Amino acid sequence: MGPQPIPQAVSLRFYVRLLSLLLGLSFSLTPSASPAQLASSDAVAAEERGPSNAHAAERLTKRLHALITQYRAADPVAQARLLPELLKEAATRHQHVRALIETDPGAVLRIALPGRLRAGLPPEVQVLVEEETEEEGTFEVLHEDRDVGSRYRYFLKTAAGRLTLHFAADPPALQTGTRVRAHGVRLSGAMALKSGGTSVTTVTIVRPSTFGEQKALVILVNFQDSPIEPYTSAYAAGVVFTDSNSASNFYRENSYQQTWLAGDVVGWFTIAQDSTICDFFTTASLADQAATAAGANLAAYSRHVYVFPQNACGWWGQGTVGGNPAQAWINGSLQLRVVGHELGHNFGLYHSHALDCGNTTLGQRCTSIEYGDMLDIMGNSSDHINAFQKERLGWLNYAASPPVTIVDRSGTYWLDVYESASASQKALKILKSTDRKTGAKTWYYLETRRGTGFDSDLAAASNVLSGFVVHLGTDLDANSSNILDMTPDNTSSWYDPALVVGKTFTDSVVGVTLFAISADASGGTVNVSFGSVSCVNANPTVTVWPSATQWVQPGATVTYTVTVTNTDSSGCSTSSFTLQASAPAGWLAGFGSSSVTLNPGASGSTSFTVTAPATAADGFYTIGVNATNSANPSFVGLASVTESLVTSPCVSANPIVALSPSATQFVQSGATVTYTVTVTNTDSSGCSTSSFTLQASAPAGWLAGFGSSSVTLNPGASGSTPFTVTSPASGAGGSYTIGVTATNSANPSFVGSASVTESLVTSPSVTVTTDQASYTGFQWVTVSATVMAGQSPTPNASVTFTITKPNQAVFTGTTTTGANGLAVFRFRLKPKDITGQWLVQATATVNGLSGSGTTSFMVQ
Repeated sequence: MGPQPIPQAVSLRFYVRLLSLLLGLSFSLTPSASPAQLASSDAVAAEERGPSNAHAAERLTKRLHALITQYRAADPVAQARLLPELLKEAATRHQHVRALIETDPGAVLRIALPGRLRAGLPPEVQVLVEEETEEEGTFEVLHEDRDVGSRYRYFLKTAAGRLTLHFAADPPALQTGTRVRAHGVRLSGAMALKSGGTSVTTVTIVRPSTFGEQKALVILVNFQDSPIEPYTSAYAAGVVFTDSNSASNFYRENSYQQTWLAGDVVGWFTIAQDSTICDFFTTASLADQAATAAGANLAAYSRHVYVFPQNACGWWGQGTVGGNPAQAWINGSLQLRVVGHELGHNFGLYHSHALDCGNTTLGQRCTSIEYGDMLDIMGNSSDHINAFQKERLGWLNYAASPPVTIVDRSGTYWLDVYESASASQKALKILKSTDRKTGAKTWYYLETRRGTGFDSDLAAASNVLSGFVVHLGTDLDANSSNILDMTPDNTSSWYDPALVVGKTFTDSVVGVTLFAISADASGGTVNVSFGSVSCVNANPTVTVWPSATQWVQPGATVTYTVTVTNTDSSGCSTSSFTLQASAPAGWLAGFGSSSVTLNPGASGSTSFTVTAPATAADGFYTIGVNATNSANPSFVGLASVTESLVTSPCVSANPIVALSPSATQFVQSGATVTYTVTVTNTDSSGCSTSSFTLQASAPAGWLAGFGSSSVTLNPGASGSTPFTVTSPASGAGGSYTIGVTATNSANPSFVGSASVTESLVTSPSVTVTTDQASYTGFQWVTVSATVMAGQSPTPNASVTFTITKPNQAVFTGTTTTGANGLAVFRFRLKPKDITGQWLVQATATVNGLSGSGTTSFMVQ
């Protein structure tokens, strides 16, 4: 039985636009931004942003915070009574927030409880509350391919297990297998993160293998409730490896004979899973187990393809973006268009989109259409991968691969047929823009398609055959491939995107003009000219820092930094941007400077202070900032921050006191040691500033004093002062404890304490003897040193013996005392050693203090 066909691709532009609008993919195209920065992720498109759910999360958070405050202020008996209610409220909120992470991670970041509140909760409540964390592990990205609702899925595989990652904006376009650190809010195996650019740090980059033979294992499985076999293993081998239009031959032609597939098909295997569930990781694990049991060596294959009859998963294919081994899941429809697409993901490719700007090729408001490239297997066909994507894989412009010509001066350029295996240039590359922050370059790519080989379905596409196909792509963004429509006024179809002979395209923002001169079976000729750059205004970018929700009490003032970036094109002059704040009624908001003046591409910052009314009710409040181009008021940039007002009762607590250094100090009697005393105010945030009086406790006759006798601190703050301790000059040897207390001046029952130990030691006494009074040549000399601390022998003391000959020549030896305080040093005299009196000095060091003794002997 042959494969089931996937639904026919949508080709009418108006329908695609409607679908894109329904998925929320509209954005503004600015000259300085790359198309990928402007294109919305289909993961975002697939997630419904429910404001009612976010508001419910705010209400639940407010209720939980009130209970936490009540619990922390209660005595132990009342806390025990409140705990069941606190657990119930935390569990209700946990269930809601866990679901919200998947649909609106930005809302979760907005209402996440701060760590200081979580830290004070009982352990059984803590596990129900989200935690700000940074996790390191292996990044995994998969794409679910379906006709409506396709999405990328992100995971972090750590030593403790696999976390799902949910980005509020701009997920990272990384490869599976990349080692990363992810910073966000974690709850029950899921993390909410702000964006790929701000929340993910790459530790180790991996690059997929894209050259030579690619070993693939195709595993055919079916399900215990429906063990059907819709096609034979021979059919599967043909689709992937052996047919003339197999995936292997597709990639051999696309790579210009540099890459192909080889491998095996195993199965069918019936696995212990029903077709009514969708758990693809388990499907893969069970398939691997079955293949291994049948004798397959999975380690011999860098690509695993799991093929099964249609099950409850709504997608027709899914693949990891990169990975070793790379994994692909084929749900029902085993054909080149599906297998080739998923293998493209496995090679490290994201989708090839279309950039729809209405009745113009490029404009101020454009939509990036997922699967929109009708001339690319990573879009919506079985055609060749475009030049931007091939260059990323190394199949163009790398080593022995055909070249791509970078055009940076006016002239006429010829292009070879894109599909042919010749070594001539296959594409032109023209710079469109450079991101001023990252340095990433966005390029125009020009190709000539001629409807041969796997592009044979284009043989009747007169528009494509008569001109040049143009794409945009950005160096540092794997998910930035966009085909451009060079005939936006002609039809509503994406099958006629080419710049045909005799037509011109001009990008006035960068001053480049393309004119198609000729196109035939041998290639095409195009003229590229560079002219003056025009001014194109755009909405400025506005950011507010800190961007995280600020948890403060009513009446508090928070100071932010507002940064404005002028995104006008380089052809524009300096612009002034007026700043305005939008705050709830009764709030005060003001800027350090009411405007900033910036050159195109430049950024400027000013302070922004916000004060909440002292009588404001607890809750979440949004404060907005807009920057308006003073000369062109239609260009406005927006940003906002959230403040959570919480009225907290004052809960006093014992301060924390620390002394540094904290280790025992070994000193002589009469010595002075200077310490640092640090006091931390642990009162709750609802308390006012407190003053803490410092007192010392020392043995009789000792002196102890502080640089300052008190410290005044806000809740949570720490302060330090010097603390000097002097022992009596006549102090007896031994260990002594010196204590410090910090007492809340207004609430003397709250006291913190710390102590240190000083050990008073005297310099050791050393007695030195030799085993004889005189020696002759060849005799052994034994020198003994007895080290005493007072009346007690000193073990483990380091003793250095210095021997001085009559001619003042010196040699030394070092040893350590035993339990009896005795150290022994032996040496042998030489026949010609100088006769006369030899001097011996033994120096012992104990706890930093030294003592010495001397003796002498004669050599005859």
